[in-house]
Amino acid sequence: MSNKRRALIAALILYSVLVFVLDLISPLGIEVWVLNLPVFLVPMLFRNTRMVVFAGLACSIMTLTGSVLSPPGSNPPSWDAINRGMGLATIWLMAYMAINTINRSRQLDEAISSLRLEMDQHGRTTRSLEQSEERIRLTVEGAGMGTYDVNVKSGTVYWSANHLRMLGYATNVDRETPIDMWLQVVYPDDQARIQEEREQALQNRSLYSVEYRIRRVDNTEIRWIKVFGRWYYDEKGQAVRFLGVSFDITPRKMLECQLLEITAETERQIGQELHDSVGQEITGLGLMSQTLSQRLPEASSEQRLAIRLVAGLNQLHKQIRALAHGLVPVEMEAKGLWAALDDLATSMREQSGVSIQFECPEWIEMPDHAISMELYRIAQEALSNALRHGRPRRIDLSILALPNGLRLRIRDDGVGIAEQTKDNKGLGIRIMEYRATLIGGVFRIKPAQEGGTVVTVTLPQRGSNQHKETGDVSTNKNSNRG
Repeated sequence: MSNKRRALIAALILYSVLVFVLDLISPLGIEVWVLNLPVFLVPMLFRNTRMVVFAGLACSIMTLTGSVLSPPGSNPPSWDAINRGMGLATIWLMAYMAINTINRSRQLDEAISSLRLEMDQHGRTTRSLEQSEERIRLTVEGAGMGTYDVNVKSGTVYWSANHLRMLGYATNVDRETPIDMWLQVVYPDDQARIQEEREQALQNRSLYSVEYRIRRVDNTEIRWIKVFGRWYYDEKGQAVRFLGVSFDITPRKMLECQLLEITAETERQIGQELHDSVGQEITGLGLMSQTLSQRLPEASSEQRLAIRLVAGLNQLHKQIRALAHGLVPVEMEAKGLWAALDDLATSMREQSGVSIQFECPEWIEMPDHAISMELYRIAQEALSNALRHGRPRRIDLSILALPNGLRLRIRDDGVGIAEQTKDNKGLGIRIMEYRATLIGGVFRIKPAQEGGTVVTVTLPQRGSNQHKETGDVSTNKNSNRG
Protein backbone atom coordinates (compact mmCIF):
# COMPACT_ATOMS: atom_id res chain seq x y z
CA MET A 1 0.00 0.00 0.00
CA SER A 2 1.39 3.42 -0.94
CA ASN A 3 1.96 6.21 1.55
CA LYS A 4 -0.64 8.36 -0.16
CA ARG A 5 -3.24 5.66 0.21
CA ARG A 6 -2.37 5.12 3.90
CA ALA A 7 -2.68 8.84 4.55
CA LEU A 8 -6.11 9.01 2.92
CA ILE A 9 -7.39 6.03 4.91
CA ALA A 10 -6.04 7.54 8.16
CA ALA A 11 -7.70 10.83 7.35
CA LEU A 12 -10.96 9.04 6.56
CA ILE A 13 -10.89 7.22 9.90
CA LEU A 14 -10.07 10.42 11.80
CA TYR A 15 -12.84 12.25 9.98
CA SER A 16 -15.39 9.54 10.85
CA VAL A 17 -14.32 9.57 14.52
CA LEU A 18 -14.71 13.35 14.71
CA VAL A 19 -18.17 13.14 13.14
CA PHE A 20 -19.12 10.42 15.64
CA VAL A 21 -17.87 12.50 18.57
CA LEU A 22 -19.84 15.51 17.36
CA ASP A 23 -22.93 13.34 17.00
CA LEU A 24 -22.54 12.07 20.58
CA ILE A 25 -22.21 15.51 22.12
CA SER A 26 -24.98 17.07 20.02
CA PRO A 27 -28.60 16.79 21.14
CA LEU A 28 -30.98 14.58 19.19
CA GLY A 29 -32.45 16.42 16.29
CA ILE A 30 -29.14 17.85 15.13
CA GLU A 31 -28.24 15.43 12.36
CA VAL A 32 -24.48 15.55 12.59
CA TRP A 33 -24.29 11.93 11.27
CA VAL A 34 -25.08 13.27 7.77
CA LEU A 35 -21.46 14.35 7.61
CA ASN A 36 -20.53 10.65 7.27
CA LEU A 37 -21.90 10.48 3.71
CA PRO A 38 -18.68 11.80 2.05
CA VAL A 39 -16.87 8.85 3.67
CA PHE A 40 -17.84 6.72 0.60
CA LEU A 41 -15.88 8.95 -1.76
CA VAL A 42 -12.50 7.66 -0.60
CA PRO A 43 -13.25 3.92 -1.28
CA MET A 44 -14.56 4.93 -4.70
CA LEU A 45 -11.22 6.59 -5.43
CA PHE A 46 -9.49 3.31 -4.60
CA ARG A 47 -12.16 1.24 -6.44
CA ASN A 48 -12.37 -1.04 -3.43
CA THR A 49 -15.80 -2.53 -2.82
CA ARG A 50 -14.72 -4.04 0.50
CA MET A 51 -13.85 -0.60 1.82
CA VAL A 52 -17.27 0.64 0.70
CA VAL A 53 -19.01 -2.15 2.61
CA PHE A 54 -16.79 -1.55 5.66
CA ALA A 55 -17.49 2.19 5.50
CA GLY A 56 -21.23 1.51 5.23
CA LEU A 57 -21.17 -0.79 8.25
CA ALA A 58 -19.06 1.66 10.28
CA CYS A 59 -21.30 4.63 9.43
CA SER A 60 -24.44 2.61 10.23
CA ILE A 61 -23.07 1.52 13.61
CA MET A 62 -22.02 5.08 14.47
CA THR A 63 -25.41 6.44 13.40
CA LEU A 64 -27.30 3.91 15.54
CA THR A 65 -24.96 4.47 18.50
CA GLY A 66 -25.44 8.21 18.19
CA SER A 67 -29.23 7.79 18.40
CA VAL A 68 -28.80 5.99 21.77
CA LEU A 69 -26.02 7.98 23.44
CA SER A 70 -26.76 11.52 22.23
CA PRO A 71 -28.49 13.85 24.76
CA PRO A 72 -32.21 14.44 24.17
CA GLY A 73 -33.25 17.37 22.07
CA SER A 74 -36.37 19.50 21.61
CA ASN A 75 -37.96 17.17 18.97
CA PRO A 76 -39.82 13.96 19.79
CA PRO A 77 -37.63 10.81 19.72
CA SER A 78 -39.78 9.35 16.94
CA TRP A 79 -38.68 12.14 14.60
CA ASP A 80 -35.05 11.36 15.26
CA ALA A 81 -35.70 7.64 14.66
CA ILE A 82 -37.31 8.42 11.30
CA ASN A 83 -34.47 10.74 10.28
CA ARG A 84 -31.81 8.23 11.28
CA GLY A 85 -33.71 5.42 9.51
CA MET A 86 -33.78 7.47 6.35
CA GLY A 87 -30.09 8.23 6.90
CA LEU A 88 -29.29 4.50 7.11
CA ALA A 89 -31.22 3.95 3.88
CA THR A 90 -29.27 6.80 2.27
CA ILE A 91 -25.97 5.36 3.49
CA TRP A 92 -26.62 1.96 1.93
CA LEU A 93 -28.07 3.49 -1.22
CA MET A 94 -24.85 5.44 -1.60
CA ALA A 95 -22.90 2.27 -0.79
CA TYR A 96 -24.78 0.43 -3.54
CA MET A 97 -24.19 3.25 -6.00
CA ALA A 98 -20.50 3.34 -5.06
CA ILE A 99 -20.14 -0.43 -5.51
CA ASN A 100 -21.99 -0.27 -8.85
CA THR A 101 -19.85 2.66 -9.98
CA ILE A 102 -16.68 0.79 -9.04
CA ASN A 103 -17.82 -2.33 -10.94
CA ARG A 104 -18.80 -0.28 -13.97
CA SER A 105 -15.49 1.53 -13.92
CA ARG A 106 -13.72 -1.82 -13.78
CA GLN A 107 -15.76 -3.04 -16.74
CA LEU A 108 -14.95 0.16 -18.54
CA ASP A 109 -11.27 -0.33 -17.81
CA GLU A 110 -11.46 -3.88 -19.13
CA ALA A 111 -13.29 -2.68 -22.25
CA ILE A 112 -10.71 0.06 -22.78
CA SER A 113 -7.90 -2.44 -22.27
CA SER A 114 -9.52 -4.86 -24.71
CA LEU A 115 -10.06 -2.04 -27.18
CA ARG A 116 -6.41 -1.05 -26.89
CA LEU A 117 -5.39 -4.63 -27.52
CA GLU A 118 -7.68 -4.79 -30.54
CA MET A 119 -6.34 -1.47 -31.79
CA ASP A 120 -2.80 -2.73 -31.39
CA GLN A 121 -3.72 -5.93 -33.18
CA HIS A 122 -5.50 -3.94 -35.88
CA GLY A 123 -2.44 -1.73 -36.22
CA ARG A 124 -0.19 -4.75 -36.61
CA THR A 125 -2.65 -6.29 -39.08
CA THR A 126 -2.86 -3.03 -41.02
CA ARG A 127 0.91 -2.77 -41.20
CA SER A 128 1.15 -6.40 -42.27
CA LEU A 129 -1.57 -5.86 -44.88
CA GLU A 130 0.20 -2.76 -46.18
CA GLN A 131 3.41 -4.72 -46.47
CA SER A 132 1.60 -7.57 -48.25
CA GLU A 133 -0.10 -5.13 -50.61
CA GLU A 134 3.24 -3.51 -51.34
CA ARG A 135 4.79 -6.90 -52.09
CA ILE A 136 1.85 -7.79 -54.33
CA ARG A 137 2.08 -4.43 -56.06
CA LEU A 138 5.79 -4.90 -56.68
CA THR A 139 5.14 -8.43 -57.94
CA VAL A 140 2.39 -7.21 -60.27
CA GLU A 141 4.53 -4.36 -61.53
CA GLY A 142 7.54 -6.61 -61.98
CA ALA A 143 5.49 -9.18 -63.90
CA GLY A 144 4.02 -6.50 -66.15
CA MET A 145 0.52 -7.53 -65.07
CA GLY A 146 -2.50 -5.24 -65.05
CA THR A 147 -5.68 -5.66 -63.02
CA TYR A 148 -9.27 -4.53 -63.52
CA ASP A 149 -12.51 -4.61 -61.51
CA VAL A 150 -15.77 -4.09 -63.42
CA ASN A 151 -18.85 -2.87 -61.54
CA VAL A 152 -21.63 -4.39 -63.62
CA LYS A 153 -24.40 -2.19 -62.18
CA SER A 154 -22.65 1.13 -62.68
CA GLY A 155 -20.81 0.16 -65.86
CA THR A 156 -17.50 1.48 -64.51
CA VAL A 157 -14.11 -0.19 -64.33
CA TYR A 158 -11.41 0.30 -61.71
CA TRP A 159 -8.07 -0.07 -63.50
CA SER A 160 -4.62 -0.55 -62.08
CA ALA A 161 -2.04 1.96 -63.25
CA ASN A 162 -0.13 -0.81 -65.03
CA HIS A 163 -3.22 -1.81 -67.03
CA LEU A 164 -3.88 1.78 -68.03
CA ARG A 165 -0.29 2.15 -69.22
CA MET A 166 -0.75 -1.09 -71.16
CA LEU A 167 -3.62 0.57 -73.02
CA GLY A 168 -1.50 3.63 -73.71
CA TYR A 169 -2.73 6.02 -71.02
CA ALA A 170 -0.05 8.06 -69.25
CA THR A 171 -0.74 7.57 -65.53
CA ASN A 172 0.94 6.40 -62.35
CA VAL A 173 -2.19 5.94 -60.25
CA ASP A 174 -5.17 3.59 -60.31
CA ARG A 175 -8.33 5.02 -61.83
CA GLU A 176 -12.03 4.35 -62.25
CA THR A 177 -13.45 5.02 -65.72
CA PRO A 178 -16.48 4.07 -67.84
CA ILE A 179 -16.11 0.75 -69.62
CA ASP A 180 -16.48 2.56 -72.97
CA MET A 181 -12.91 3.78 -72.55
CA TRP A 182 -11.73 0.19 -72.82
CA LEU A 183 -13.94 -0.59 -75.82
CA GLN A 184 -12.38 2.30 -77.71
CA VAL A 185 -8.96 0.65 -77.73
CA VAL A 186 -10.07 -2.94 -78.51
CA TYR A 187 -9.53 -3.75 -82.15
CA PRO A 188 -12.95 -3.87 -83.92
CA ASP A 189 -12.44 -7.32 -85.45
CA ASP A 190 -11.89 -8.82 -81.98
CA GLN A 191 -14.81 -7.21 -80.14
CA ALA A 192 -17.42 -9.81 -81.16
CA ARG A 193 -15.13 -12.67 -80.12
CA ILE A 194 -14.39 -11.03 -76.77
CA GLN A 195 -18.08 -10.48 -76.09
CA GLU A 196 -18.86 -14.10 -76.93
CA GLU A 197 -16.13 -15.37 -74.60
CA ARG A 198 -17.42 -13.16 -71.79
CA GLU A 199 -20.98 -14.37 -72.28
CA GLN A 200 -19.85 -18.00 -72.20
CA ALA A 201 -17.89 -17.41 -68.99
CA LEU A 202 -20.95 -15.66 -67.52
CA GLN A 203 -23.38 -18.43 -68.43
CA ASN A 204 -21.06 -21.32 -67.51
CA ARG A 205 -19.58 -19.58 -64.45
CA SER A 206 -16.18 -20.52 -65.78
CA LEU A 207 -12.82 -18.80 -66.10
CA TYR A 208 -12.66 -16.11 -68.78
CA SER A 209 -9.51 -16.35 -70.89
CA VAL A 210 -8.97 -14.63 -74.21
CA GLU A 211 -6.24 -13.10 -76.35
CA TYR A 212 -7.04 -10.04 -78.43
CA ARG A 213 -5.56 -6.96 -80.01
CA ILE A 214 -5.68 -3.36 -78.85
CA ARG A 215 -4.69 -0.10 -80.49
CA ARG A 216 -2.80 1.99 -77.96
CA VAL A 217 -4.20 5.48 -77.53
CA ASP A 218 -0.81 7.19 -77.31
CA ASN A 219 0.85 5.92 -80.52
CA THR A 220 -1.90 3.78 -82.22
CA GLU A 221 0.44 0.77 -82.04
CA ILE A 222 -1.22 -2.64 -82.35
CA ARG A 223 -0.50 -4.82 -79.32
CA TRP A 224 -1.66 -8.24 -78.16
CA ILE A 225 -2.87 -8.79 -74.59
CA LYS A 226 -3.92 -11.90 -72.70
CA VAL A 227 -6.77 -11.48 -70.22
CA PHE A 228 -8.03 -13.75 -67.44
CA GLY A 229 -11.17 -12.95 -65.48
CA ARG A 230 -14.02 -14.32 -63.40
CA TRP A 231 -17.58 -13.21 -62.72
CA TYR A 232 -18.92 -12.71 -59.20
CA TYR A 233 -22.61 -13.05 -58.37
CA ASP A 234 -24.96 -11.86 -55.64
CA GLU A 235 -27.30 -14.04 -53.57
CA LYS A 236 -29.87 -13.93 -56.39
CA GLY A 237 -27.39 -15.30 -58.89
CA GLN A 238 -27.01 -12.00 -60.75
CA ALA A 239 -23.55 -10.97 -61.93
CA VAL A 240 -22.38 -7.89 -60.02
CA ARG A 241 -18.61 -7.80 -60.56
CA PHE A 242 -16.07 -8.94 -63.11
CA LEU A 243 -12.46 -9.12 -61.92
CA GLY A 244 -9.35 -10.12 -63.78
CA VAL A 245 -5.75 -9.59 -64.80
CA SER A 246 -4.06 -8.84 -68.11
CA PHE A 247 -0.65 -9.34 -69.68
CA ASP A 248 1.01 -7.81 -72.71
CA ILE A 249 1.91 -10.84 -74.85
CA THR A 250 3.09 -8.96 -77.92
CA PRO A 251 6.69 -10.26 -77.64
CA ARG A 252 5.39 -13.82 -77.44
CA LYS A 253 3.16 -13.25 -80.45
CA MET A 254 6.13 -11.91 -82.38
CA LEU A 255 8.14 -15.02 -81.59
CA GLU A 256 5.25 -17.30 -82.50
CA CYS A 257 4.73 -15.43 -85.74
CA GLN A 258 8.42 -15.71 -86.57
CA LEU A 259 8.33 -19.40 -85.70
CA LEU A 260 5.40 -19.99 -88.05
CA GLU A 261 7.16 -18.04 -90.77
CA ILE A 262 10.29 -20.13 -90.31
CA THR A 263 8.23 -23.32 -90.28
CA ALA A 264 6.34 -22.31 -93.41
CA GLU A 265 9.58 -21.38 -95.19
CA THR A 266 11.18 -24.64 -94.12
CA GLU A 267 8.18 -26.61 -95.38
CA ARG A 268 8.28 -24.71 -98.65
CA GLN A 269 11.97 -25.44 -99.11
CA ILE A 270 11.53 -29.11 -98.25
CA GLY A 271 8.56 -29.39 -100.58
CA GLN A 272 10.42 -27.62 -103.34
CA GLU A 273 13.45 -29.85 -102.83
CA LEU A 274 11.28 -32.97 -102.89
CA HIS A 275 9.59 -31.81 -106.07
CA ASP A 276 12.61 -30.49 -107.96
CA SER A 277 15.45 -32.70 -106.77
CA VAL A 278 14.17 -35.93 -105.26
CA GLY A 279 11.24 -36.11 -107.66
CA GLN A 280 13.42 -35.57 -110.69
CA GLU A 281 15.93 -38.14 -109.45
CA ILE A 282 13.20 -40.71 -108.98
CA THR A 283 11.84 -39.87 -112.41
CA GLY A 284 15.26 -40.51 -113.91
CA LEU A 285 15.61 -43.80 -112.07
CA GLY A 286 12.17 -44.80 -113.29
CA LEU A 287 13.13 -44.13 -116.90
CA MET A 288 16.33 -46.11 -116.51
CA SER A 289 14.40 -48.98 -114.97
CA GLN A 290 11.86 -48.82 -117.81
CA THR A 291 14.69 -48.98 -120.38
CA LEU A 292 16.31 -51.85 -118.52
CA SER A 293 13.07 -53.82 -118.45
CA GLN A 294 12.63 -53.40 -122.20
CA ARG A 295 16.12 -54.75 -122.91
CA LEU A 296 15.74 -57.84 -120.75
CA PRO A 297 14.41 -61.10 -122.24
CA GLU A 298 10.65 -61.39 -122.37
CA ALA A 299 9.00 -63.15 -119.42
CA SER A 300 12.32 -63.62 -117.68
CA SER A 301 12.65 -63.34 -113.95
CA GLU A 302 14.96 -60.36 -114.41
CA GLN A 303 12.36 -58.54 -116.53
CA ARG A 304 9.62 -59.22 -113.98
CA LEU A 305 11.89 -57.82 -111.25
CA ALA A 306 12.65 -54.76 -113.37
CA ILE A 307 8.91 -54.19 -114.01
CA ARG A 308 8.22 -54.37 -110.28
CA LEU A 309 11.04 -51.87 -109.73
CA VAL A 310 9.46 -49.52 -112.28
CA ALA A 311 6.07 -49.80 -110.58
CA GLY A 312 7.61 -49.16 -107.17
CA LEU A 313 9.47 -46.11 -108.38
CA ASN A 314 6.28 -44.75 -109.98
CA GLN A 315 4.38 -45.25 -106.73
CA LEU A 316 7.18 -43.61 -104.78
CA HIS A 317 7.12 -40.70 -107.23
CA LYS A 318 3.40 -40.22 -106.61
CA GLN A 319 3.92 -40.24 -102.87
CA ILE A 320 6.76 -37.73 -103.13
CA ARG A 321 4.56 -35.47 -105.25
CA ALA A 322 1.69 -35.76 -102.76
CA LEU A 323 4.04 -34.99 -99.88
CA ALA A 324 5.52 -32.02 -101.72
CA HIS A 325 2.03 -30.79 -102.58
CA GLY A 326 1.04 -31.06 -98.91
CA LEU A 327 4.00 -28.97 -97.88
CA VAL A 328 3.42 -26.37 -100.59
CA PRO A 329 -0.35 -26.56 -101.14
CA VAL A 330 -1.24 -23.03 -102.18
CA GLU A 331 0.28 -21.23 -105.12
CA MET A 332 1.93 -17.90 -104.41
CA GLU A 333 -1.03 -16.11 -105.97
CA ALA A 334 -3.83 -15.25 -103.55
CA LYS A 335 -6.40 -17.07 -105.72
CA GLY A 336 -4.97 -20.53 -105.14
CA LEU A 337 -6.99 -21.48 -102.03
CA TRP A 338 -10.01 -22.79 -103.92
CA ALA A 339 -7.93 -25.21 -106.00
CA ALA A 340 -5.86 -26.28 -102.99
CA LEU A 341 -8.94 -27.12 -100.89
CA ASP A 342 -10.47 -29.01 -103.80
CA ASP A 343 -7.27 -31.03 -104.24
CA LEU A 344 -7.12 -31.60 -100.46
CA ALA A 345 -10.66 -33.01 -100.41
CA THR A 346 -9.93 -35.21 -103.42
CA SER A 347 -6.65 -36.62 -102.10
CA MET A 348 -8.01 -37.34 -98.61
CA ARG A 349 -11.10 -38.93 -100.14
CA GLU A 350 -8.92 -41.26 -102.18
CA GLN A 351 -6.68 -42.10 -99.24
CA SER A 352 -9.42 -42.73 -96.66
CA GLY A 353 -12.33 -43.99 -98.76
CA VAL A 354 -14.62 -41.55 -96.89
CA SER A 355 -16.91 -39.29 -98.91
CA ILE A 356 -15.35 -35.82 -98.64
CA GLN A 357 -17.19 -33.13 -100.58
CA PHE A 358 -15.88 -29.63 -101.21
CA GLU A 359 -18.27 -26.73 -101.79
CA CYS A 360 -17.52 -23.16 -102.85
CA PRO A 361 -20.65 -21.65 -104.52
CA GLU A 362 -18.90 -18.49 -105.68
CA TRP A 363 -15.39 -17.34 -106.35
CA ILE A 364 -13.72 -15.84 -103.26
CA GLU A 365 -10.63 -13.74 -103.67
CA MET A 366 -8.36 -13.98 -100.64
CA PRO A 367 -6.63 -10.84 -99.30
CA ASP A 368 -3.16 -12.41 -99.35
CA HIS A 369 -1.18 -15.62 -99.37
CA ALA A 370 -0.75 -15.78 -95.58
CA ILE A 371 -4.51 -15.99 -94.96
CA SER A 372 -4.88 -18.64 -97.66
CA MET A 373 -2.11 -20.72 -96.13
CA GLU A 374 -3.52 -20.55 -92.59
CA LEU A 375 -7.05 -21.45 -93.74
CA TYR A 376 -5.66 -24.38 -95.72
CA ARG A 377 -3.74 -25.64 -92.68
CA ILE A 378 -6.84 -25.38 -90.51
CA ALA A 379 -8.88 -27.35 -93.06
CA GLN A 380 -6.11 -29.94 -93.34
CA GLU A 381 -5.93 -30.39 -89.56
CA ALA A 382 -9.73 -30.51 -89.16
CA LEU A 383 -10.08 -33.19 -91.87
CA SER A 384 -7.27 -35.25 -90.34
CA ASN A 385 -8.85 -35.02 -86.87
CA ALA A 386 -12.24 -36.08 -88.23
CA LEU A 387 -10.78 -39.09 -90.04
CA ARG A 388 -8.63 -40.18 -87.08
CA HIS A 389 -11.12 -39.72 -84.25
CA GLY A 390 -14.63 -39.24 -85.63
CA ARG A 391 -15.13 -42.41 -87.73
CA PRO A 392 -17.33 -40.45 -90.19
CA ARG A 393 -19.06 -41.65 -93.32
CA ARG A 394 -19.20 -38.21 -94.87
CA ILE A 395 -17.34 -34.92 -94.44
CA ASP A 396 -18.44 -31.62 -95.96
CA LEU A 397 -15.77 -28.98 -96.55
CA SER A 398 -17.01 -25.55 -97.60
CA ILE A 399 -15.86 -21.96 -97.83
CA LEU A 400 -18.60 -19.36 -98.17
CA ALA A 401 -18.69 -15.62 -98.64
CA LEU A 402 -20.58 -13.72 -95.92
CA PRO A 403 -21.85 -10.12 -95.95
CA ASN A 404 -19.03 -9.09 -93.63
CA GLY A 405 -16.36 -11.67 -94.42
CA LEU A 406 -16.05 -15.39 -95.14
CA ARG A 407 -16.47 -18.70 -93.34
CA LEU A 408 -14.55 -21.96 -93.57
CA ARG A 409 -16.63 -24.91 -92.37
CA ILE A 410 -15.79 -28.59 -91.88
CA ARG A 411 -18.66 -30.82 -90.77
CA ASP A 412 -18.62 -34.59 -90.30
CA ASP A 413 -21.30 -37.12 -89.29
CA GLY A 414 -19.05 -39.13 -86.99
CA VAL A 415 -19.26 -39.89 -83.30
CA GLY A 416 -18.89 -36.22 -82.32
CA ILE A 417 -17.02 -34.64 -79.44
CA ALA A 418 -17.88 -33.40 -76.00
CA GLU A 419 -17.96 -29.69 -75.31
CA GLN A 420 -14.37 -28.53 -75.10
CA THR A 421 -12.97 -26.50 -72.27
CA LYS A 422 -9.88 -24.35 -72.35
CA ASP A 423 -7.98 -26.84 -70.23
CA ASN A 424 -8.64 -30.07 -72.11
CA LYS A 425 -8.20 -28.99 -75.72
CA GLY A 426 -5.92 -31.21 -77.74
CA LEU A 427 -2.83 -29.92 -79.49
CA GLY A 428 -4.52 -30.00 -82.91
CA ILE A 429 -7.42 -27.86 -81.70
CA ARG A 430 -5.06 -25.40 -80.05
CA ILE A 431 -3.04 -25.07 -83.24
CA MET A 432 -6.18 -24.49 -85.34
CA GLU A 433 -7.42 -21.92 -82.84
CA TYR A 434 -4.07 -20.18 -82.85
CA ARG A 435 -3.88 -20.09 -86.66
CA ALA A 436 -7.36 -18.56 -86.77
CA THR A 437 -6.38 -15.95 -84.20
CA LEU A 438 -3.29 -14.99 -86.18
CA ILE A 439 -5.38 -13.96 -89.17
CA GLY A 440 -8.03 -12.24 -87.04
CA GLY A 441 -10.56 -15.06 -87.36
CA VAL A 442 -12.93 -16.65 -84.84
CA PHE A 443 -12.44 -20.40 -84.38
CA ARG A 444 -15.23 -22.66 -83.10
CA ILE A 445 -15.52 -26.42 -82.68
CA LYS A 446 -18.68 -27.98 -81.29
CA PRO A 447 -20.98 -31.00 -81.67
CA ALA A 448 -23.35 -30.84 -84.63
CA GLN A 449 -27.08 -30.92 -83.91
CA GLU A 450 -27.61 -33.98 -86.14
CA GLY A 451 -24.50 -35.73 -84.75
CA GLY A 452 -20.86 -35.37 -85.57
CA THR A 453 -18.64 -32.33 -85.26
CA VAL A 454 -18.60 -28.87 -86.81
CA VAL A 455 -15.44 -26.78 -87.13
CA THR A 456 -15.83 -23.19 -88.33
CA VAL A 457 -13.49 -20.29 -88.89
CA THR A 458 -15.16 -16.93 -89.45
CA LEU A 459 -12.92 -14.28 -90.96
CA PRO A 460 -14.07 -10.63 -91.03
CA GLN A 461 -13.86 -8.88 -94.37
CA ARG A 462 -10.83 -6.65 -94.87
CA GLY A 463 -8.56 -5.43 -97.57
CA SER A 464 -5.03 -6.64 -98.08
CA ASN A 465 -3.38 -3.53 -96.66
CA GLN A 466 -5.66 -3.53 -93.67
CA HIS A 467 -4.87 -7.13 -92.94
CA LYS A 468 -1.19 -6.45 -92.94
CA GLU A 469 -1.76 -3.70 -90.41
CA THR A 470 -4.02 -5.62 -88.08
CA GLY A 471 -2.21 -8.89 -88.33
CA ASP A 472 1.17 -7.41 -87.47
CA VAL A 473 1.96 -7.91 -83.81
CA SER A 474 4.23 -4.89 -83.90
CA THR A 475 3.93 -1.77 -85.99
CA ASN A 476 7.66 -1.79 -86.43
CA LYS A 477 7.55 -5.06 -88.44
CA ASN A 478 6.15 -5.69 -91.89
CA SER A 479 5.01 -9.24 -91.41
CA ASN A 480 1.94 -10.19 -93.40
CA ARG A 481 0.71 -12.66 -90.81
CA GLY A 482 -2.17 -11.78 -88.53
